Amino acid sequence: MDRPPLDIPGYYYDKEKKKYFKIQSGSPASAAYSSQDVKRRKTRDEKTEATAFAIARQKGRIHRPKLLREPLTGGILAREQGQGTLRAPDACARGLVAQGSVPLVTFEDPMFAINHRPDLGPSRLNIRVANNYGIVTLKANANEHTSSTETSLNICRDLTFHEVNSPRFPSHMFGYPGTPTSMSTHHASGRVAVTWLAGTPDCGIIIAPQPDNYVLEWTDILLGPGISRGPEVSVYSSVAGNSSSDFLFAYGTSHGIMFTDIRTLNTRWVTPIPTADNHCPKDIFALDVPADNPWALLAGGRKGHLYMKDRRIQSIHQFTDVIEHRSSITHIKQLDPHRVLVAGLNSSLCQYDLRFCKKSPQAAPPSGKHLKSFSNSTPTNPILQYLDYFNTATIQSGFDVDLETGVVAAAQEWDELHAPVQLFSLHGGHALHSPQIAKYLPPGENVHGGHVKCLRFARDGENRMKSLYVGYGHDIRRFAWAEKEE
Repeated sequence: MDRPPLDIPGYYYDKEKKKYFKIQSGSPASAAYSSQDVKRRKTRDEKTEATAFAIARQKGRIHRPKLLREPLTGGILAREQGQGTLRAPDACARGLVAQGSVPLVTFEDPMFAINHRPDLGPSRLNIRVANNYGIVTLKANANEHTSSTETSLNICRDLTFHEVNSPRFPSHMFGYPGTPTSMSTHHASGRVAVTWLAGTPDCGIIIAPQPDNYVLEWTDILLGPGISRGPEVSVYSSVAGNSSSDFLFAYGTSHGIMFTDIRTLNTRWVTPIPTADNHCPKDIFALDVPADNPWALLAGGRKGHLYMKDRRIQSIHQFTDVIEHRSSITHIKQLDPHRVLVAGLNSSLCQYDLRFCKKSPQAAPPSGKHLKSFSNSTPTNPILQYLDYFNTATIQSGFDVDLETGVVAAAQEWDELHAPVQLFSLHGGHALHSPQIAKYLPPGENVHGGHVKCLRFARDGENRMKSLYVGYGHDIRRFAWAEKEE
């Protein structure tokens, strides 16, 4: 009988090679058997052992029932056994295949927005891409049977650098360069809002019109948070108003919430100045607009409190229906009038019921050393958790939900054990397996430290499900539901 390997300080036992290797403390992280490499190997070994143990334990629980041995009852039950109907989220995830990409040599992990243009054609769309200097609008065609023209690109085939960077595609400059933080599209008007870290109170928000609507009253609008709340206000997030809202866009900043009026295009603060005496939110990383209440806003940020704000109430105590998430909130998506999906740091992805939420937030102690970011001590109990989600400390990560198929797409901090993008069942909470996404976006060593900052479910054709667009590396990759890879 083989003896178990000894735990010798300063050495690592490789189970595959069955040898002890000395840990190279002074070697780079990418070197074999360095300190960081050994940590990754130990984490991988622990996960492999836990998975094997769970499989073995599950096998031990499965027994053929004695009732099946009965001639009459057992025959009826045995006849009805078999594989049930494949659920929509699983079918959609397995049916996604890679169908083209848009190469962007000057963009890395691009942030983008997609607007379907059925008025120009069933598969025509505008792709707005943001970098540190401005926005570039690409007119594209998602039909693989249509070739590129002078006015549109075909994203179902390999494109050249000169095609993407052609002068025929309009661009909008920020004026002050900075890192983009969010991008939202107002689908009714075709306008897009981009926020970025400008480093000046005069900039930080740009509203660009639809490419074919360059009339005098629809020129670019350059905005900033101003100096009323200090010279160092950062804009982190944005959300477009729905068809019933009286605002065009709302913005989450380090000092509260702003919005742009849809009629006058005036931008003003909608929250008082946050102080130690009130509960006004600050460091707003996520916003959403409830479909059933155009006057309300869902907001969440660094402290992990999810606020529902009614803009008709102008008092200091104007925040209602507070949910206390486990950690800092990075994304909010309302699913129906009662349920909301919240993504946050410390790998926290939960679904809550707004009918059962806390009314007033309480201060939480600082997080422990084992956590990379803030953690609340008494979070609200969720109705569903997504345990396979992995994001410990990255605020700017891609996230989107397709309500039609019940699929959640979330970017992760990818490494050897976690893929850059993971799909989840919205109503089941379990991870979905997509062979094509696993092929083109596989887990692996993240040498450059990049991550997927933006991904979108977008409709790009008639009578078909939405496609998934992922900004990965220097490309925007398209995954569509089809029988085979084009």
